[in-house]
Amino acid sequence: MTAWLVILAGGLGTYLFRVSMFVVFGDRALPAWTVTPTALVAPAAVAALTASLLFTRGGVIEVAPAAEIAAVVAGFEAVRRTGNVMHVFAVGMPVYWVISALFA
Repeated sequence: MTAWLVILAGGLGTYLFRVSMFVVFGDRALPAWTVTPTALVAPAAVAALTASLLFTRGGVIEVAPAAEIAAVVAGFEAVRRTGNVMHVFAVGMPVYWVISALFA
């Protein structure tokens, strides 16, 4: 019972800490010098996650199979041309499935 109370208290504490930023600063505008770096955080995080998924296996640097690289390239091109992030799934996943099925 005590372990569950600690887990619940920790979860509640982290939730309140995260929500506090929205409650305290939610109605304020960001300073002009933070707008550009803030806009680049999401693409940088996605690029880092994609690179780590493509070029590491079990903590060891290793190049991904061709199907995964082709799917990433196709998804990137779809988003670059349309500007809609959801197209990465609509294009990338079918490319991955087809190439995996053809060469497996």
